[in-house]
Amino acid sequence: MYQFEEVSNGEGLAFAKELRSIYKRTSAKVAQGGGIDDLFKAIGKQFLHPDSEITSNMTKEELKNQGEKLRREKIIKNEKKKKNCC
Repeated sequence: MYQFEEVSNGEGLAFAKELRSIYKRTSAKVAQGGGIDDLFKAIGKQFLHPDSEITSNMTKEELKNQGEKLRREKIIKNEKKKKNCC
């Protein structure tokens, strides 16, 4: 068992983003709040939707930008539907 972290949060997050992978800090010692459940949920989500963005690795600013991007895409999609209608 390690008493000291060998990889910083920043390093782990950067490496996970580079690989389009999931980065979560977890602890098997802590029953509640250890992050294990969140990790398995993120893995399941990524397994079911492999082309989706990995939002767990995003900063607040990146999440905000992603939300705005998705809203714009939805608006464009709805406008195209309206043009093809009637």
